[in-house]
Amino acid sequence: MQASFTPDGGLLVPTATAASPWSDEMVNGHHIGGLVAWGVQRDEPDPELQLSRMTVDMVRAVPMRPLRVETRPGREGRRLRVLDVSVLDGDVEVIRGSALLLRRSEHPDAEPWAPEPWDVPPPEQIEGPSGGPMPWEIRRITGWGEAGPGKVWMRETAEFVAGEPLTPMLRAALMADFTNPLANSGTGGLAFINVDVTMYLTRDPRGEWIGLESAGHLGADGIGFGTTWMYDVEGRIGHCVAAALPDPRIQARHAAR
Repeated sequence: MQASFTPDGGLLVPTATAASPWSDEMVNGHHIGGLVAWGVQRDEPDPELQLSRMTVDMVRAVPMRPLRVETRPGREGRRLRVLDVSVLDGDVEVIRGSALLLRRSEHPDAEPWAPEPWDVPPPEQIEGPSGGPMPWEIRRITGWGEAGPGKVWMRETAEFVAGEPLTPMLRAALMADFTNPLANSGTGGLAFINVDVTMYLTRDPRGEWIGLESAGHLGADGIGFGTTWMYDVEGRIGHCVAAALPDPRIQARHAAR
């Protein structure tokens, strides 16, 4: 499959692989976290800093036009750094992001409470399609619309930027947006569109597969958010949250199917 973006000087040019299933003129929400993470890894050279938090605000729909990714230092300390990220269509900011990077060190012996470990089959033991029109492969651990927490394995199957390797940080960032359909869906399908996503990581994923498990949805007065746990094949690595608003267009599409 073609890479999602091709470099052109200081710009990233989206290919058909990056197009949204909702509109051929918009970049898929799946790629939005990837654009922010790509800017962070390009401009933060210290390998001892771990991307600990990435927040993405979806300011506008991202057009299928050449995009420029800019970063600005926020706070620069010995143990932490903050980068602000903008993705621009010409002079118009379409994505606003920020990244908190923490320096790795010896971990303390303290054991705060945490949920029970994820106990699911590995992706290789789950039947699923080998590919499709989207640049990722998905193995459903639970079916769509089932009661209870949704669980999936996913992996990216296309290069993000042509000629560049898919780094572990990028693999995680690309999957963060799936928090919305996984955690903000009910037995009647998805009724929400997310307006942001925040991902927390304690470490980079190991291997190609990223697991997501819904940790719940909360909503009132047309405002909701959903949360997920994030995994690799060795265990839990992070947490994602997406704020969302109801979107009648999504419900109409589901009803038409």
